[in-house]
Amino acid sequence: MLHGKLVSRGRLAAAALITTVTFAAACAPPPPPLTPQQQVDTIIDYVEAVRGHSFVTRPDVEFVPDALFQQHVVDSLTGAQAGLDIDEVAFKALGWMKPGDDLYDKYRTAFGGSVVGFYDPVSKVLEVRGSELTPYRREVVAHELTHALDDQLFDLNESYGDGVLNEQQIGFLIGVEGSAVRVQRSYVANVMTPLEQVQNVLEQLSFQIDPEIYSVPIALLSLSQTPYLQGPEFVGGLGGNAGIDAMFSRYPTTAEQAWDPAKYLANEPAEAVAVPPADGTVVTSGTWGQFLTTLILANGISLDAKLNPVTDGWAGDAFVTWTAPGESCIRIDTRSDTAAQATALRSELSTWSAGQPDASAVSTDATTTRLSACVPTP
Repeated sequence: MLHGKLVSRGRLAAAALITTVTFAAACAPPPPPLTPQQQVDTIIDYVEAVRGHSFVTRPDVEFVPDALFQQHVVDSLTGAQAGLDIDEVAFKALGWMKPGDDLYDKYRTAFGGSVVGFYDPVSKVLEVRGSELTPYRREVVAHELTHALDDQLFDLNESYGDGVLNEQQIGFLIGVEGSAVRVQRSYVANVMTPLEQVQNVLEQLSFQIDPEIYSVPIALLSLSQTPYLQGPEFVGGLGGNAGIDAMFSRYPTTAEQAWDPAKYLANEPAEAVAVPPADGTVVTSGTWGQFLTTLILANGISLDAKLNPVTDGWAGDAFVTWTAPGESCIRIDTRSDTAAQATALRSELSTWSAGQPDASAVSTDATTTRLSACVPTP
């Protein structure tokens, strides 16, 4: 999975003894620095302690030169193309990308050069870019080692749908990344010194930015960061390691569950909503969810992965995308708990629709709002 803290105390009472010990320590040679593999061993111990489990087999962390590592990352992205080609219709219909652009190309631009480490649950490979375990790389290793541990215990080689607009896949990623970010944050806070924490931040700020990143749809960048932002919030409401362990056998199935651990723990289901009609050749259909509706209202921008309050009362939904000669389209039917909540949602979606070339938000019944949007495409 692409990614691009213990203290002991003591006291000496005699001043003479302190002087002697201090003098002796000043004369003693400093301990040799830990090798990268020794540093990995200490991170493994920490991950096991925080997650409350031991590795079944010792994970192998491979240090890979920059050019080869980047090629491995690019190679790992090829499997996403089919799903992104499907998602492209919705991205264009919602105005999240230029009609003539290719979503998969933008995906490769976004991730091809920015990743520092990854764990592959298929090959079980954990790779780190470069050979030096700097503070930031140690943080990344703690994150990816958590994936490796969770995979050994619970099998992360699963998929709940293709692309980046699948609500169940988003829920899966929020659970998986939430576990890893929880350990990662603990490692930074409890193991790294204040100086190392500063070095960590400076290292992240020093990465060169590919100018092409500015051509990547902001909605794609928002979606890529959401599991890392909402994940720790979600797992933080599960009651510790026992609740996280149980989550690996039942991931959140809706955004409502992924953003409200209480509803997840109660296993609150969504209401079934019929897929709305399409006015052309159907590309895909499924559920949309509160977060993607929030993303529509924010024109694809999500800096903190918070839900728009107007989506409160979400009860269920269904969407369909289609193509027709010269256009790409999407239609979403959203059911709210009450007529008042449906009215509030429809009002916000109508305001959004007014800024689009061909979009509308109407009622199909007292609690259901239908959003339709199309854009001309080459």
